[in-house]
Order: sequence, then structure tokens, then C-alpha cells
Amino acid sequence: MISQLSKFLVAPIISVLLISGCANTNEKEIKANPSTSPIPAEPTSLEDLVINFDAAPYWAWKKSSMKILNSPATAKTASVEVGPNSIPDYKTPQIAIDLTSKLYSDFKQDQDLLFIYYGYQDRDWAQSKLNNYLGKNILDWQKKQAENSCRSASDCFGGVAITHSTKASGIVLVTASEAGKKDVNHTSGTLESHEYTHIIQDDLQGKFLGQIPRWHAEGEAEFAQAAAIYHLDFATYNVERQRIIKELIKNPEIDKNWLIDFISPASGLVKWQAWDKYDGWRVYDIGMLVTEILTSLKGPESTMRLNFEVGNGLSYQKAFEKIYGISWKQAVPLIAEIIYAQINA
Repeated sequence: MISQLSKFLVAPIISVLLISGCANTNEKEIKANPSTSPIPAEPTSLEDLVINFDAAPYWAWKKSSMKILNSPATAKTASVEVGPNSIPDYKTPQIAIDLTSKLYSDFKQDQDLLFIYYGYQDRDWAQSKLNNYLGKNILDWQKKQAENSCRSASDCFGGVAITHSTKASGIVLVTASEAGKKDVNHTSGTLESHEYTHIIQDDLQGKFLGQIPRWHAEGEAEFAQAAAIYHLDFATYNVERQRIIKELIKNPEIDKNWLIDFISPASGLVKWQAWDKYDGWRVYDIGMLVTEILTSLKGPESTMRLNFEVGNGLSYQKAFEKIYGISWKQAVPLIAEIIYAQINA
């Protein structure tokens, strides 16, 4: 959920084995086991990935895993408040925050953090917390945020991250429900990782908040949740990956031209309404695959650096060329070709 610009969506969930940083085993002793297949060669360019498209998932995960295992967590310890009638679906958010912090340790993370967990009976309580946090800076759509994320006891899913407009601070509202306690996205830490990624993104974008493609905002957060929570084992990362992108597999609606138009709309990259005509999950799953491709080439810091460069006043296209050494115009059809090959293999 991008902090002030879109609504959170949750895909259907399948069971998955959780491997997280809370294990007693020394993480640095754990060896990656990508699969019984040979490890693909590390990709060197988008042109290389057009041919060797199956290398992107492994090398994006590998570079992210190494980043986490060799980096400090720089996020502040979050304050956590739970509604009086609520039980969180996931009870150790700091684990998810710290893993995500390590993934993006190259970037400033000095925000005070407040995580609010609430269920249907505590919607008014949660909204009052958000109202007090934002004060006079609250926007109209935020005045019913707790209600909109939790419309009933059986329709209470997802989360929202909001950064404060005048201070280094972020608040995350996370729903809690009986259904959520059976949902891996609510019980594994991926939801908390996703929302904390938005806090980092928004802080880096600063006064240029939202001047990135909608699919980048959500896709980078989707990739981060998979790469952070499942950083110790490629197989479990791949299960999460498949959960995210399953609607894309052999989808007859999607061809290369469709992907080009989606990734780079004629109306531009910063008019988020350009993506309103698509199924809402497309900014998540296609965005995740674009992020994965770029991460396989330059590591997780490269996609987050796009937020940083945009925050410093560059257009997304110029920031992209600065980081990846290829123009946006040249890159888009190559990225579309890679994704098309991946989802139709």
C-alpha cells in the first residue's frame, strides 16, 4: 500500500513454509539451495536476460539474501499498539522491519515508527490513533482509513503505511481478523515488510512523493516482502513469488505490446490513473517482476535508488538511465520481452 496514493490489495493465499530471521541458527552459516537444477549464470544485461530469462528470480533473490546477511538493520524500534479487542495476526513486526531494513541498508532510515493493529471492533480506536498522529495534516481520504480497510469482521484485510508530512515519522495500520490468522500474508511478516518498504520509499521521494510509476511503488514492496522474509531459502522465496504472480501465468490477455503499454503508458509514468483501467493486482504482480529483473542485475539497492534519485529531482526515466546505463525507451521493450517469456515458459 503506497502511503497516500492507493489502496492496499491482497491476493488469494496458499500455504508456504516460513523461514525468517528469528531462527536460532546462525544465518551466515546457512547455504542457499536454489533447487536441484544447476544455478543459472549471473545475468549481465537486459539483453542477456531476454535469452536467459530464468536467471532473474535466482539472482534477484541471491543478491538480496547476501545483502541481508551482510548488512546491519538501521530502522528504529517500532512502537506497537494493539486495539483493546484485537489480537495481531503476526506478533513480531520488528523481525520483518529489521530484515527489510537490512535489504535497503544503503538508505537513510531514521523514521520513528508506529504500528497499529486493530480488528473490526476497534476501528474507531484505530482511526482516532491515525487522526491524532496526522493532526491538521490529515487528508480527506485518510479520515475513514481504518473503516475502509476493515469493512466487516469477515472483510478485514491488509494494511496501509503513511509517512508524516512534517517530520521523520511513519505510521502503519495493520488489520487483524480470524481470516487473517489463516492467511500467510498476515502471519509470516510479509505484510509488515511490504508496508515498511513504503515508509522507506516515501521518505526518499520527499517532496516528489508519487513521481514514480504506480507499479514500481507496489512491485518493489512485493519483491521486498518475498526477498526479506524468505531470504534464507530460494525455494520458499519462489513459493511466495508464484503466489504473487500466479494470475499472470499463460494469461491470454497479456502479450508483449500489452506489457509495454502497461509498464510505460502513453500518458506518462507519474499519472497513476493510467493504471486504473487494469485489474488492481497488476501493479503488484507485474511490478514485482520488473523489480526482480532489475534487482538481478544491480541488486536491491538499485531499485530503491530510483526513489532516492526521484527525490533529488530527477525524472524516473533519467534516474533509470543513470542507474542501469540504458535509456528507458530502450529498456521497456526488453523488460516486456523478459516478462512475457517468464510467464509463458
